[in-house]
Amino acid sequence: MELSFNERDQASRSKILASYARRILGRQETGIILLSIALTIFFYFRNPAMLSPITVVALLRTMAFPALIAMGMVQLMIAGEIDLSTGAVMSLSAVFAAKLIRDAGFSIPLAVVCSLGAAALVGLANAAITVKVGVPSVITTIGTMFIVRGISYSFTNGLPIYPLPPEVGIIGSWRPLGISFTFFLALGVMVIVQILLSWTRWGSALFATGGNKIAAEVCGINTDRVKTISFVVTSLLAGMAGLLTMSQLPLTPGDPIIGKNLELHVLVGVIIGGVSFYGGRGSAVGAFFGVLFIQLVKSGLVIGRFDSFLQTPVLGVLLVLAAVTDVLRHRKDEG
Repeated sequence: MELSFNERDQASRSKILASYARRILGRQETGIILLSIALTIFFYFRNPAMLSPITVVALLRTMAFPALIAMGMVQLMIAGEIDLSTGAVMSLSAVFAAKLIRDAGFSIPLAVVCSLGAAALVGLANAAITVKVGVPSVITTIGTMFIVRGISYSFTNGLPIYPLPPEVGIIGSWRPLGISFTFFLALGVMVIVQILLSWTRWGSALFATGGNKIAAEVCGINTDRVKTISFVVTSLLAGMAGLLTMSQLPLTPGDPIIGKNLELHVLVGVIIGGVSFYGGRGSAVGAFFGVLFIQLVKSGLVIGRFDSFLQTPVLGVLLVLAAVTDVLRHRKDEG
C-alpha cells in the first residue's frame, strides 16, 4: 500500500514537472533564447571570433540602443499601436542637445532635459493624431519620421555638430565589467517593464486596451490615456537612446544620421520576441531577446564572412516570417 502511494505521488510530481516544462518550452521567449544559442554556435563554427570578448562586448553595446527603445515599443504595441518614428527621434534628441550646448551655451543637464522634452512632444503629437484624430499609427509615425528627420538635417545642414565639451562623453565612457553602461541600463529597464506588465494595474490596462478596447472602457480603463502615455514613453526612451549614442561616438558629435533605419531593427526584434501586431500580447523579456537575436544575425553575417549586404534582406525576411507567425497565431486564438 505504501509503495502504491509513493508510486502515485511520484507519477503526480512527474506530470506536474512535465506540464511545467511544456509550458516553459512553449513560450516564444524560450524559443528565441534557444534559437539565439543555436545561431551563436553556428556562427562560432564559421569563425571562432564570434565569441571573442571584443565581439561580445561590441554586440552588447550595439544592441543596447534598440533594446532600450523596444522597452517602450513593447508597451505601445501591447496597447494596440506602433511607432516607426523612433530612429528619427533619436537623431532629433542628439542634434538638439548638441545645438543647445554648442551654440546656445546651455549646460549639459539643461540641454538633456530640453532634448528629452522635445522627444516627449513628438510622442504627444503621435498620440494626438492617432488617438484623437483617428489616423492609423503606422501612417502617423511614418509621417512623423520624415518630419523629425528633416528637422534634424535642417538643424545641422546635414553635418555633425561638434566640437562639444568632453563631459558629454562621460556616460558613454562608463564600462561596468568592461561592458557598455547602456546595456546595463537597457537590462534594468527591461526588468522594470516586465514587472509593470506582469504585476501592476498599468500592465493590466495595457493588455486590456490592446486585447479589447471596448471591454476595457466598459471596465473603466481610459484607453486613450493608456495609449498616449505609451507613445510618450516610447519617444522618451528613443530620445534617451539618441543621447547615449551621441555620448559614445568619437568626438561626441550631434550627428543627424544617428538612429537611421533603427526603427526597423526595433520592430523586427519586438515582433520576433512575441509581441503581437494585433495588441494584447507580449513581454519585455521576449522583446529584449528578440532585439538581441537580430543583433546576433547582423553581427554573425559579418563575422561569419557572409556578404555584408545580406543584412538588410535578411532583416526583411525575418520581419515577414515573424508577421506571418503572428497572423497564424492570431487566427488560431480566434478560432
